[in-house]
Amino acid sequence: MNHALYFDGGFGFSVKEYSPQRHRVRRVRRIFNQKLFPPRPQRLRGESHGSRNFHFVKRVGLLALTSIVFACAGAHAQTKMTIAYSSIGPMASGVWMAKDSGAFDKYGIQADIILITSGPVSVQSLIGGDLQAVSAASNAVINAILNGAPIIAVGGTANRPYHRLFVQPEINRLEDLRGKTLGVTRFGSITDNLTRILLRRNGLEGAVNVRQMGGTIEVAAAFQNRLIAGAVTSELRVSPPAQPKILVRLVDMGIPYSMNMIAVQREYFRRNPDAVERMVKAYAEGIAFMNRQKERAIKIITKYSRLTDPKMIEDHYNDSVTYLDRVPRAEPEAVETILEFMGKKGMPLETFQDNTIIERLTREGFFEKLYKKS
Repeated sequence: MNHALYFDGGFGFSVKEYSPQRHRVRRVRRIFNQKLFPPRPQRLRGESHGSRNFHFVKRVGLLALTSIVFACAGAHAQTKMTIAYSSIGPMASGVWMAKDSGAFDKYGIQADIILITSGPVSVQSLIGGDLQAVSAASNAVINAILNGAPIIAVGGTANRPYHRLFVQPEINRLEDLRGKTLGVTRFGSITDNLTRILLRRNGLEGAVNVRQMGGTIEVAAAFQNRLIAGAVTSELRVSPPAQPKILVRLVDMGIPYSMNMIAVQREYFRRNPDAVERMVKAYAEGIAFMNRQKERAIKIITKYSRLTDPKMIEDHYNDSVTYLDRVPRAEPEAVETILEFMGKKGMPLETFQDNTIIERLTREGFFEKLYKKS
């Protein structure tokens, strides 16, 4: 909750709490609509009849001081942040909802959201200072931290892998992939990590080629042109005559897996803990908005995903509400899967994420209140 100074009877200051910006504006208007002069000359004991000028100067001075106070308060309340998301799949839906539902604005975040179609690349942009926050593949965030990057996760999006293995129609079982090629967006990305985990768990590591394509659109184009036998991805946007089929749903493997982390620079977090907390609150409120208002959420998904097929839009929405966690926290066991794959099993979770914001908001009942019927 923020505070503002206001005139009490025109001669002093009082403190009022406010949250919505419009309340503060109304108070400013009430202040500045007051008459500068009292209705008749006021005379205080010991003052001359020229006290009318004294009152004028006093009021002008107080108004000027109040303008400075409110300018400072406004600067504090609104924080500019550039926030990146690393795919146009369901993991990005929470950021989209927070932006277009007005949640970022509500919590004083002037957010510019941008797409950087790779977890590792978006993390590099965060490290370089081009971003204030990023929702990127958890394995990319963890790998960067292991290599000394001064960043930290303050939240997570999902703790189950919702990706599927899409294959060409002639592929009927995993064994049929021997000697063939699977496409991934980039090495080190979430699609790469999940592909290799799938192959390792089925004894096919080294028996199947893994090829870096660049992005989800490039993966789809490679599949369309039969340059790859399949791909592990959330959705595959191809057109006839391509006929992809789902061979494996990774969620059915029962593997806990942290999909995306919401990360910031450590120094930014240290200097701006309140702004980071407001950003996390806005994200969580965006998820709640998506769960409560399907029709508006569908429009937002259509806008950002660039999907035109109603079925694909519906599938995107269903995946979003099914897999995006209402409490945005990367669970320890889901992070441990990534660490085990990287050969870093047992490393302290605190190395990669700071859960203080999530834990405090949970204790305060913040997330629970978002879903209570009003």
